[in-house]
Amino acid sequence: MDGNLDLLRCLGITGYTLESSIQVGPLLIRPSELQKHLGRYAQRFVNSTDDDVYQFQHLGSATGIKYRGRFFVVSTDHQRLLGDTGKLGIVCDPGQSVVTPGTMWTVNTPDEITREDDLDFCIYEFLPSDHPDLQLPSQFLAIDRESGISGKVGKIALNIGYPTRLQNVDYYAGDVNLVVTSSYVTLVEKANSGDVYVFETVAEDRYFEDGMSGSPIFEVVREHGAFGVKWLGIVVRGGAHSRRGRVISASFITRQIDRAIFGDV
Repeated sequence: MDGNLDLLRCLGITGYTLESSIQVGPLLIRPSELQKHLGRYAQRFVNSTDDDVYQFQHLGSATGIKYRGRFFVVSTDHQRLLGDTGKLGIVCDPGQSVVTPGTMWTVNTPDEITREDDLDFCIYEFLPSDHPDLQLPSQFLAIDRESGISGKVGKIALNIGYPTRLQNVDYYAGDVNLVVTSSYVTLVEKANSGDVYVFETVAEDRYFEDGMSGSPIFEVVREHGAFGVKWLGIVVRGGAHSRRGRVISASFITRQIDRAIFGDV
């Protein structure tokens, strides 16, 4: 991951000491630990197998959120289609345990919203009570309905995920190395859908990577004299060898969870 001073500079925390804390859910995190901590919510999205040696296939990234008291992982639908229904899951700490969801929802948008490739995501619910020996709850960021982009453009944010080129799953060699990485992005404009935004990498030599679909984008905000973290949404797609990609706003995702799972109108 990039250095802490770069993080402070890019996210607008310059002029403040490293002892300043950043609120992430109920926790206070030092700026020097922020990227490492946020990396917990970028899920290693996999397809479990029946092979005793190759126990899972790496499918890419996903995002873990705790919303209305329940634990959800959000991925793109095109990632889901790479795996097998019933065998999709995330890698849970500690170790290399693959945890599968209890329920999955594909999103059918309301009639007044045109279905398009940009609005391409699935929701999975995980039950920590089914895995009391694992640290599953620590991989979900507590959010509320106010998460999302809310029309902002020009703001620098942090994207964290698991690019395909850095992943190595070789059980024969005893090597399982799933590498998380991050990059700074800026929101440049709305897409055709008002709930999807175009982002661009800040570094001119940093391109959108395969495997980052489903990964979270975070913004550091300062309100009432204190720093906090806001989840902006998930990456849905980008062009090969391009600095640009697209992100579905978190507010749209939570509205669909409200409608599809909790039955809100």
